[in-house]
Amino acid sequence: MPKETRDSTGKMNVASDADQSAGRPRSLDKSVQSAIGARLRAYYDEVAREAVPDRFVELLKQLEQKDSGGEGRD
Repeated sequence: MPKETRDSTGKMNVASDADQSAGRPRSLDKSVQSAIGARLRAYYDEVAREAVPDRFVELLKQLEQKDSGGEGRD
């Protein structure tokens, strides 16, 4: 199974079990890191724009009431 690490410059290294046993971590190319980052940002931006379900909003309100000393439903 690949293992991800970062070197002293913050560059991500990915090493397979074979690479690790030989002491040779493989580095992801900067363009590959950028492409992965761009796709992850696009995906999570889309998720962040989704509406929060009404049930979750209600649960959050109940938690806020309990934290502020008000009475919430159990």
